Amino acid sequence: MKKPTVMIIKSSPWRKFQIFSEHPEYAAIFNVIERYKSKIDFVLVGSSSTSTTSFYLRDDIIAWDIKRIGLIGHFTYFFDFIRILFKHRTNLVIVLGLDQIPPVAIFSLFSRRKYVPIFIGEFKYHGRRNVGQILHRLFIKLFGLSLQISSKKILKAYALSQFVRDGVEKVAPNIKGRSSIVAYPLSPIFSCLQNTANSEEPILLTVSGIEQRKGLDTLIHSASQIEGKFKIMIKGEIRDPVYMRKLLNMVKALGLQDKITFNTQVENYSALVSYYNSAYSFVFPTREDCLGVVVLEALHCGVPVIATSVGGVPEMIQNGVNGILVKPNDPIELANAISFMLKNNDVREKMAKNTRHELSRYYKGKISLEEAIDQSITKLLD
Repeated sequence: MKKPTVMIIKSSPWRKFQIFSEHPEYAAIFNVIERYKSKIDFVLVGSSSTSTTSFYLRDDIIAWDIKRIGLIGHFTYFFDFIRILFKHRTNLVIVLGLDQIPPVAIFSLFSRRKYVPIFIGEFKYHGRRNVGQILHRLFIKLFGLSLQISSKKILKAYALSQFVRDGVEKVAPNIKGRSSIVAYPLSPIFSCLQNTANSEEPILLTVSGIEQRKGLDTLIHSASQIEGKFKIMIKGEIRDPVYMRKLLNMVKALGLQDKITFNTQVENYSALVSYYNSAYSFVFPTREDCLGVVVLEALHCGVPVIATSVGGVPEMIQNGVNGILVKPNDPIELANAISFMLKNNDVREKMAKNTRHELSRYYKGKISLEEAIDQSITKLLD
């Protein structure tokens, strides 16, 4: 008897999975695959900037990386995606990401297959250009319509934060009461550290992809307002080369070359531990984020966080207890918060002690991403 097929879809390329194998999304997926591989055939789908290809990832697990770059690439991705869904006659589709929902919804309308949308992704961000705002509004309408017309095929829905769940229920009221919030249990490597931050020359760390959405320009502007000794380390891959050049020009124009360092080298996920371990504080100036997993990583490592009060971030940070919340796009308020942390090491130490304790508030009443995927597959087998 042929085994049922489960397709798991992410927005990132599967060819990079070895680098990020300890990331909570990858770890959850492969733990589930290991548990059910004797009963189920798994197909993994991701996106890529190179040509659409399929390959074997671990034994007999088929993975697809679909080309998706530029405006035309987004349209061709849509059709390639639907073609692959039908090619594998998938019994259950598990979707990690908002922008993957519309093609899966279309597939569900023309098949008897069910799917599980796990809403991981920014819900509101559209950039600062007028075209971006128009495209954003169109996407939100398409996203909401996709959930409504395919609601009977949705086995279960999960959101990564209350912020995302509220946004989904607003555009797709039929989902209300049918979704749960999932949490990210991190690898143990992030929870057994002794922080070695040096208060004499404190390092302010931020970990994020280098793109406008992450608000790194706000952080650089704020640095010019901060007095005393400090270093800023910006760790992350370059997602927007034009924005990267803009940041480098800002650093030079403000005379901050000796204060701000970029590390854009792609490293194994576990390498982040050493960066958190040496950080005096973690700074996250993002403009939009569904959650901000890097905030969780910092808190697990005992590093107090200064972050913008957007998206799911306030669900992890209790202002004044394990970190400080500030408005987005406000370099003065961000500079004041950083200066306060630098000048009050006793407060910083108290917040550092609270980081892991306050994480219980974040995890309370939530299931893990692995449990969400596991529950969905169990329903399929039943």
